Amino acid sequence: MQNQKGILQKTAVLGISLMLTSSQAINGVIPQMREALHISQSQTELLGTAPSVTVIIFILLSSYVAAKLEMKKTIIIGLLLAGIGGILPVFASSFPMVLISRIILGAGLGLYNPLAVSYISALYTEDTRASLLGMRNSMEAIGQTVLIFLAGILVNISWTASFAVYALAFPIALVFAWKVPAVTVEKKESSSKEKMNPAVYALVAFAILLVMNSIAISVRFSSIATEINGSAFNASNYLALMPILGIIAGFVFGSVHKLFGKATMYLGVSFFIAANLLIAMSSKNMLPLLLGLFLSSIPGSWCFPFIFSNLDKITTKNTVNFATSLIFIGCNIGNFIAPITMSFTQTITGSKELTAPFYVFAILFVVVLAVTIGATRKQNNDPVKESI
Repeated sequence: MQNQKGILQKTAVLGISLMLTSSQAINGVIPQMREALHISQSQTELLGTAPSVTVIIFILLSSYVAAKLEMKKTIIIGLLLAGIGGILPVFASSFPMVLISRIILGAGLGLYNPLAVSYISALYTEDTRASLLGMRNSMEAIGQTVLIFLAGILVNISWTASFAVYALAFPIALVFAWKVPAVTVEKKESSSKEKMNPAVYALVAFAILLVMNSIAISVRFSSIATEINGSAFNASNYLALMPILGIIAGFVFGSVHKLFGKATMYLGVSFFIAANLLIAMSSKNMLPLLLGLFLSSIPGSWCFPFIFSNLDKITTKNTVNFATSLIFIGCNIGNFIAPITMSFTQTITGSKELTAPFYVFAILFVVVLAVTIGATRKQNNDPVKESI
C-alpha cells in the first residue's frame, strides 16, 4: 500500500507539468478564430504571444508568492488560474475576452512553472530526483502533444470548443491537492539578503542558447529539406518525431545520469555540437540533416534535468526557487529571440546558405563544453566548493 501511495504521489507531482506548454495547444484553430472574430493579423499574433508575456512576469513572482502562501497552495492556484483562463472563450468568445483569457492562462502557468521543478527537488533526492526530473521534462511534451490532438478533434464542434482542453487543469489540481504533501519554504531573515551565485546566471545564458538553438533547428529544418528535395517535400512527419524522441530521452535520463554522472552534461552538449555540425554540412544531403534533427531532440531532455537536479549544490534553500525561475525565464527568452538570432548569424557569416548559422551554434557549444569541463576540473581541485 505504501508503494502504491508513493507511485500516486509521483504521478501527481509529474502531472502538473502536463499543462506547462499548453499555451500553444490552440494554435491549430487560429485560422478559424481569426475568421470568426474578424480580427487583423496583428491582433491574431497578440493572442498568440499574450500568454508568453504573462508567463515571464509570473515566473518572476512565483518564488515570492510561494514564500508567502507555501508552494503547494501556489501550484494549485496556478493550475486553477490556467484552467479558468483557458476555458473562458468557451463561454465568451469576443476578442477582448479571448485576450483576457490568454493573459490569465499565462499568469497561471507562469505562477507554478518553476515550482514544478522545485517540488520534485523538495520531496526527492539523488537517483529518484534525477529520474523524476527527466520524466517531468517529458511530461511537458506529452501534455502539449495530447492537448493539440484533442483541440484538433474539438474544433470539429466549433473553434470555441477547442479551448475546453484547458479544463484538464482542474482534475490535475484536484489530484495534486489530494495526493501530494505540502513542503515548507524556508524564509530568510529580513536583515540578511543573500546574493545569487554567479554560476546561476551562466546557467541562464546556457538555457537561452539551448532553447534558441532548438527552436532555430525546428524552424529552419523544413526550408533546408525543401531545398534538397524540392517544394513538394513534406517535412511535418520528421518534425513530429522530435518531441517523441525528446520524450523517450527524458524517460531514460535517470539511467543515463546514474551511469555517467557529471559527464551527462558533457554528453548532452556534445550531442548539440554534433547536431549543429551535421545540419551545417547537410547542403544537398538529406541524411546528415535528418541525423542532426534527431540528435538535437535529445540534449534538452538531459541538460535541463541535470541542471535542476544539481541546482541546490550552487544555491541555498532560500535562493533555489528564484534560481529555477531565472532559468525558465532564460528558456522563454531563447524561444522569443531565436528568429532574430538566425538573421543575425546569417549576417555575420556573410553566407546565403540556410545552413550557415549552425556553424556558429556549433562553435558556441564547443566553447560551452570547454568552459564546463574547465570549471568542473577546477572545482574538483577545490574541495571546499561544490559545482554541477
